[in-house]
Amino acid sequence: MNKKTVLLSVIFVSLWLPLQTTLAMPETPTKQATKPLPADVSAAKIPRLTWCLDHFPYFHDYDATTTPTGPSVELMQELARRAGFELHFTPRTNLARCLRLMKQGKVDLMSNLRYSEQRSEYMHLLPYQKNIAESLFVRLHDERVISSQSQLRGLTLATLRNFLYNPATMALIAEESRHIAQVDSIEVALEMLLRKRIDGLVAPTISTTEAINAASLYQHRFKIAPLDFSGATPNNIHLAIAKNSPHAVLTPLLQQHLQTMIDDGTVARLIRNPENRPDVNELKLQQP
Repeated sequence: MNKKTVLLSVIFVSLWLPLQTTLAMPETPTKQATKPLPADVSAAKIPRLTWCLDHFPYFHDYDATTTPTGPSVELMQELARRAGFELHFTPRTNLARCLRLMKQGKVDLMSNLRYSEQRSEYMHLLPYQKNIAESLFVRLHDERVISSQSQLRGLTLATLRNFLYNPATMALIAEESRHIAQVDSIEVALEMLLRKRIDGLVAPTISTTEAINAASLYQHRFKIAPLDFSGATPNNIHLAIAKNSPHAVLTPLLQQHLQTMIDDGTVARLIRNPENRPDVNELKLQQP
């Protein structure tokens, strides 16, 4: 065998042996980095519920701010924390539009609502407070002492459009409808009262007191008449969940946590009774 042949043989053997070794070895799988699962796959999404609300002085102030504040807001935020959902606010939206959106299922929640058969057709209504006090507001220097419903005959009164009053007040409004002017807000009604376009305003006691105190133009210009609008019939205030909402299935969970908040005193702590408010008592005591 010549030198050239030997050299070729050596080269062939050197190439063939590593190839055989590679073929003989079992294949080791390559370990790939594990990618984290998307959040919506690795864990259930936190439900996002939209609360439709307007400016309602004291309960949820939504006048000169992009984020509402007040006891109702704190109550809803606490409910969201306990029940495990994300609370989203609509922009300031009037009551009539909120009710339409609830009926269509385009929003999920409303608060501070009274019960009616019509509303119960498209909302689950969960009671959480016994009542919202109502009063008759008149001008400070009005010398008439109005202490009975019969004295209202012949007066022009304003009420809030789409706001459900307690049954006794609703009966009065129905009886005296010729002399009732419906307005869209407490502030509009106070302006009408100040300008003597109406004789009185029937409205929620706390919210109207807050609206009076919030504007220097209104301070020391109004008082609360002695007429009692409380009524003897219990008339609860409710949290509403739209029946057409995609989150309506959460109603039992919300009801459970809301009842816990009633039982442990959270609701009472956040929403004070008007009898305990000095500013309300001051308006009741004011005389010309």
